[in-house]
Formats: sequence, C-alpha cells, structure tokens
Amino acid sequence: MTNRTTLLIKILIPCGSVLLAVVCATAARTKLGYSELPNGRGGTNLESVNYAEEMGFDKARSVKAFQETLYPVLRANCSGCHSTENITGSGAQAPLHADVNVNLAHEYALTRVNFRDPQNSRLVVRMAIERHHCFGENCVTAAAKMLAAVTAWRDKVADMIPAVPSGVDQSTTITEAQVLDWIAADKAKTPAADREFIKYTSFHVLHNAGVSPQNMNHARVGLSKALNTAARWAPRVVNPVDVNGKGILYKFDIRDYWGYTLIDTSAPDFALWYSGSDDDLSFRKEGKVDLNGKPVKYAEMVGQVHKLKPAVTRDDKFARLVWARILKGNAEASTGVQVLGVGTIVDGAESAPPNIDGFVGARKMGGNKQEYVDPQDLQYAEAAQLIYTLTRPDVYNAIMAIPGYSQNFEEELGVDKSRGMDSYDYMVTRKAITVDSRFFWRAQTKNGGYYWKTFDIFTQGESDIDQAYRNGDVTQPFWAHPIPKFIANQGGTTPQDLSYVATIELGKYNFDPKGTVGRYTGKDGAQQSAEEIIFSLPNGLQGYSLMGAWNQRRVDAFTKIVRDPRLQRYVEDKTIANHTGDAFAAAITDHRLNNASSCIGCHADGMKRANNDLRDWLDEGGSRLPKGEFGVDGWVNDAATVARVRELYKPSSVMREKIETDRRVYLDAMAQIQQGMILGVDKNIYVEPTIWTIEWAQHHYEYPITRSN
Repeated sequence: MTNRTTLLIKILIPCGSVLLAVVCATAARTKLGYSELPNGRGGTNLESVNYAEEMGFDKARSVKAFQETLYPVLRANCSGCHSTENITGSGAQAPLHADVNVNLAHEYALTRVNFRDPQNSRLVVRMAIERHHCFGENCVTAAAKMLAAVTAWRDKVADMIPAVPSGVDQSTTITEAQVLDWIAADKAKTPAADREFIKYTSFHVLHNAGVSPQNMNHARVGLSKALNTAARWAPRVVNPVDVNGKGILYKFDIRDYWGYTLIDTSAPDFALWYSGSDDDLSFRKEGKVDLNGKPVKYAEMVGQVHKLKPAVTRDDKFARLVWARILKGNAEASTGVQVLGVGTIVDGAESAPPNIDGFVGARKMGGNKQEYVDPQDLQYAEAAQLIYTLTRPDVYNAIMAIPGYSQNFEEELGVDKSRGMDSYDYMVTRKAITVDSRFFWRAQTKNGGYYWKTFDIFTQGESDIDQAYRNGDVTQPFWAHPIPKFIANQGGTTPQDLSYVATIELGKYNFDPKGTVGRYTGKDGAQQSAEEIIFSLPNGLQGYSLMGAWNQRRVDAFTKIVRDPRLQRYVEDKTIANHTGDAFAAAITDHRLNNASSCIGCHADGMKRANNDLRDWLDEGGSRLPKGEFGVDGWVNDAATVARVRELYKPSSVMREKIETDRRVYLDAMAQIQQGMILGVDKNIYVEPTIWTIEWAQHHYEYPITRSN
C-alpha cells in the first residue's frame, strides 16, 4: 500500500482497530518530511508539517483539546472557505483547518501552529502580519483571539510536545577562541587541495544570545536553505557538515553550490554583473558605480547576456567568483530613491553599506569606498550574517546570474513555448498578495522543471480596492481582456517570444487614470506592470526573479503593485485597506518587496495555492465576475471568446493538482535539509527559517530596513 493511501486512511479512520494497526504504523513512520492530507475532492494537499510517530504525540488526546479551544474559533470565522462545505468552483480551500470533520480540521491545524512559540503560529501570523480576512474589529483583535485559542490548545497538550535538544548546554558561553580552535583542528585534517573551497560558519553568536533550541534548529535549516536556494545550477541539495557534533560550527564546500555553471567563464569579458537597482540608474542625477568603482549605465545593465556553454559543467572559477561577491555584502543596494506623490522623484540614494559585520577575517581590502573581507583571510562567517547576505537583492541577482531581460532568462531556463500561447496555463486570481487582481501563468521547462510568471499592474486611484470592485471600477485589464496580447518589447523580438504582455502604458496612470483603466495599449514600450518569476532549481528548491516595466531585471517591486506584509507589519490596518496607488506610497515608508528574501518568506512551502477565479466564476454562471466597462461585459456573451478563455484558463481543480505537484518537488528538497540540519526527533520547521534568521540578523547587527535591505 502506498504512503499516500495509508496516510489518508489514518486521517479518516482512527487507528484503534487491530485491522488498521499495521497500516497506521506504516503511515506514521513515513519519512516524507511533510503531510499528505485529503483535499475534499478525492485528491491530496501537501503540508510541510508532519507529526511522525517518533514525536510521541497523542493525536486522539489532541483532537479533544482542539475541539475545546481553537476549533470553535476556526469554525466561526474560517469555514466559509477552508472546509469541504465550500462547494463553489474553487471550493474547499486548503488548509482545511475549519472543516466540518473535526479530525480532518485537526490534522490541518497541526500544520499551522507553533506550540513552542504560539505567537509565531501561522494561524496567528496570518492575522497579525498578513492581515488575511481578519474577523472582529480589526486584525489586532483577530490575531489576539487566535493567539489565545492556540495557546489554550497548547496548554492542554504541552506535556506531549517533545523537547528540542541543544548541542551545547544553553547556559554555556562559547567564545570566539573556541570556534577558531575548532576550525584550526578541522583544517589540519583537510587535504591541502580542498582548503581554499572549504568555508566555515558558526552559530555561536545565536547560541550566546539565548536563542531557543527550536529557533536554533530553524536557523540551521535556514543556513542550508539559503545556500541551496542561491545555487542556480547545483544538481542536488547538499547540507553543511557539523564539524564536531555540537550543532554550532558547520563547514561547506563552495563547489557544491557554485562549482556548476552554464556560463562560459573563459570568455574574455566574463564577470559577475552589477546587480543593483535599476532605479538608481534611471533616476539618479549622478552616475552609479559598481563594486570596482566602474561607472554603470542603464543600457549596459539590462543588456547583460552571458555567453553560455552547451551544458552545465563543473567550474571552480565560478565558485571562487561567487564566494568573493558574497563577502562584499549588499554594497550595490539602493537605500531609497522614493517616488512621493504623483510624478515626484526624490534623488539622493547612495549605495548601502556592505553590512558584513559577521564575516570574520584577518584583514580588509578597500574598494568603492567600502571595506570587503579578503576571501583568502576569512576565518568564518557568522551564520545569521551569511544567510542575510545570500538573500540581499544585489547579491542574489549577481550570483544567480539572472540576465537583464526575462526573455533571455526564459531562453536560458528552456521555458517551453512550442505551442505558442497554448504553451501556458493561465490564471486570474481576485485576491492575492497583490493590491489588485493577479494575472499569471505556468509553463514547463526542460528537464521537467516548472516556471511561473505573474503580470501585476499598477493599481489606480486612492480608494478601497474592494469598493472599486463593487463600483465596477476594476483596474486589472485581464477581466476585460482575458486573451493576453503578447508584444515584442526590449526582452524579445516578436510577439511569439511570449514573454511580455501589453497592459496599460507606463506614465498614463499619473495623468489620466480613468482614461486608461482596464484597457490594453497593444503597443511595445514600457508597460504599467511588474513581473514576479518563480522557477524550479535542479536541486528541487525554487529560484526567484523580479522584472519591471520594460521586462527588465529589478531588485524590488513597487508598493502600489505588491507588498511584503512583513515589511508593512507596523502600518495601520486602515492605511493598508483604504489606500492604493500613489496615496499608499505617500502614506508609508517605501519598503518594497525584495528579491529574494520577500519571495522566500512568502513561499515558505513552495508554490502558494491560488484559485483560477476567472474560469471558476465563468463556469458558475458569471454572477461573481466583475461587470461593466472594465469588467467582462465586452466578451462574456461572445461564444467564440468564451470558448477560447476556457481553452487557456484551466479550472482551479486542474491547476490545484499542478500546484501540489510543484509543491511536492520543493517539499522533497526541504525534507532533505530538515532531516540533516535539525537536532532532535521533531524534524518540522514552524516558521520560515531563512526569514526568521534574516530578521534576527537585522536586529542583532542593527541594520536598517531600507529599500533593498
């Protein structure tokens, strides 16, 4: 019997009977590293948390406690969507933590709670930070009610939660001298030919700061995840190695991550690119320089294309260059060229300091008014600092070698465009992380990979977006024009490149928003949009890229398009809810969604689930489709257009299977990391581990949260 079947039996039928004892025991021992739970439609959903038999957690007792504490809150406030009672076209939205079947709801709820740190439970964070359908007076009160219920549940099962071991007793201080001694002893055993590639990273700073054992595990997982996520061509996940079994000092070989490349590094002009903000190049009065003090021009940045080899090969040179770039920190980052109000651009954003306090080296080398660690003299990298640095936009874009235009990037990735427009599966989702609706598509890449690309437009006006929909004043053109118009732009040569869509022409929104709302231009040139790309890496994790109004590589996305809730957590609910477009940009500090940290934080379990609202609402009779001039009135009664829409836009039931398939690839890779990096029997992570450590590093080193930081 398959693991999937046994897990489903275990959930739906209690394991008390003799008949099912063997089946249930087999299911509990699975080493998937994630759960497979019924989706209410005959299939399964994949969740990252798995309460395995080794944890010794009594689920029967936990269900009773759940019924008495959290379950009533979920049933009262979440069952409209997150239950099998939801039978709409997109119904039974995962997670089914409010399901009418309390046993099924309990299984899903376990994947959303952090019993050792209840306030960082996903159910609480969804209210407190992400402002997801908050109930009651506001998101603060909703989060407080959710936290109280999760805590009450935890209190009833606290004795069943397995303790997390510490590699070193928490009361013991680990000195830097000890760390250096451990490194010296390990180096003495390392072959001379390998020493330049073996690097050390230490968690002793986190340990000495009193970080909990569970969060130490999160940081360890975050380290391996960051290294492997920034390894574009590495064929498999490789975990850093615990040097002496204490869970403090780890070593890794940079060739495992960056010793593979498709780039021809022997080309005479090869170098890692400048990967800072294109805003700096477009809006600055003075020229921008790269890390070596060389002036950078906008046309040169977006025109970057590496010479490629026929196939990926081993390349020690690339590994050396990548590591040297990492040690320079986020020195090409932007600190804040801000757009304030309509058409007003404030100059003066210098590059950020490199922020490399945790890279411990014997000497520094100068350049571009910065101080850089000499790779040859580096002793070790403090683990939180290394994770933080790997995920900075200018560092990440450079070491991932993302080309200047997405069309070139898609060619490198081998995105399948063999069937023209029909190569893609299209979706329009009404509620996403975006301010307005989101249009996006999925494609296959060579070697069985996946590629998702969104197309998000600048939201118009200054009113509540929900009220705009009620008024029929929607700004997303794909409700009114569901058949995409691909255009030849800076990223391609013909519309058949299928990389860039004509939406609303850039610049019009500042002067005549009502004249352009919901209308395609059908023209080449800058479009009022941003594109977010997620692609599968050979090792099973995800890579990320942001593109801008010219289909060009960016480091961030404007807050009038998409927002990182963790960067907006202190903005008042009324500001989030009631302002769009320029009004929102003026109401808050311009902290934009950044590549790759914002992407990593959002996609904690891989691909986010979404509904194909355009197709589902059409199939349901169209009553929920936006109406009027900027809605579906122009095409919904045209049989040919409706038929074509159904060809291009698959129902949510179809797209959900594709999403879960993509999630499995990611969760399999994460399971390898968690099994190798977590101390103790509980191999789960209860927060996004990379983001937890990034935020810890920012606080510890007192790094400001700026535009590219």
